[in-house]
Amino acid sequence: MNILVFNQSFFPLSETFVHRQVVGLSRYHAVTALTYRYENEDKFPIDVKKELLAPYRGLPDKLITKALRVLTGKSHKLSFQNRSRVSELLRSGKIDVIHAHFGPSGIELLPVAKKLGIQMVVSFHGIDAAPAMLDHKEYADSIQEVIEYAKAVIIVSPHFIDTLNLRRFSDKVHLIPYGTDEQKFLPAETPEREKVVIQHVGRLVAKKGVPDLIKAFARLCENHHNLELRIIGDGPEMPLCKDLADRLNLGDKIALLGSKPHGVVNEHMKDADIYVLNSRTDDKGDMEGLPNSILEAMSMEKPVVSTYHAGIPQAIQDGVNGLLVKERDNDGLAAALEKLIQNRELRRRLGVEARKTIVANFSADSMETKIQSVFAGL
Repeated sequence: MNILVFNQSFFPLSETFVHRQVVGLSRYHAVTALTYRYENEDKFPIDVKKELLAPYRGLPDKLITKALRVLTGKSHKLSFQNRSRVSELLRSGKIDVIHAHFGPSGIELLPVAKKLGIQMVVSFHGIDAAPAMLDHKEYADSIQEVIEYAKAVIIVSPHFIDTLNLRRFSDKVHLIPYGTDEQKFLPAETPEREKVVIQHVGRLVAKKGVPDLIKAFARLCENHHNLELRIIGDGPEMPLCKDLADRLNLGDKIALLGSKPHGVVNEHMKDADIYVLNSRTDDKGDMEGLPNSILEAMSMEKPVVSTYHAGIPQAIQDGVNGLLVKERDNDGLAAALEKLIQNRELRRRLGVEARKTIVANFSADSMETKIQSVFAGL
């Protein structure tokens, strides 16, 4: 089967799951990757045919496209001349099916797919199935057109069934959570020590809840002198986080480390006693799917504290293989962390069960097999 995989960028550091899926499909099919931008190619290599689009093919194309977008009221569209370019690419490559990652990618290629009668599979990952985008009528209407045309719809969390109105399409909806490489993210025992290291990895954006995590951590420090919070990630909330750390006099108890390469992140994860991700739906409606960092921490037998948010409860059962609290519940977050700080055996037990969960249900091989079965069934 000849498959065109399209996303607006291949591969941001936050989209390792897309890379895994492209590599997985390429084991079984002839894959062509199409995007506006290739990045991090040294970290995420792919052995497939690569095609590159420019947003516009010159000034006339830009002017015509913008005029058409105003007239039609649809902003998520290929440029006027790119439609011809993509059509020719699909014909010359004898493409059988398009795999669009994220809703906007599906919207862009839908007119061309329809015109040429090419099947489409669309994967939704998080914000593209969240109120942050679906509250815009133009986007919501266009997404329904994509879903109606698509031969298969892949989602990573069951709550997408409601946000995307998928119940009437149950015969073509496939729930396939992300998988992580359990052979890469191996169990790592933390050294015997008095200090307890709490680790966060993720962009410093509102849906990650890092400022509230810092506040909860400050409360814990009132009763514990042996704590350290390490925060890996960068983003628009970094200045706020730095200001909070200063105002709460956290000093060397908190390390705002910024963005780090995967190898460095892995070493910090190995050294952590607890992993925490304080996810929530932000004020604009943005939300998670199922964060990869949680799966990686679980694979490494780290006890995870997170929230009843989006796809996270798919992987974590409270008290069984991790701890969950309500979104925006700072008291609950502090209490869950307190429980783990005081109980090394509980940390060990939850970590062991977390690893079992990954091996049984959230491995990269399992994800790859399930996605391959979707394409095999077209």
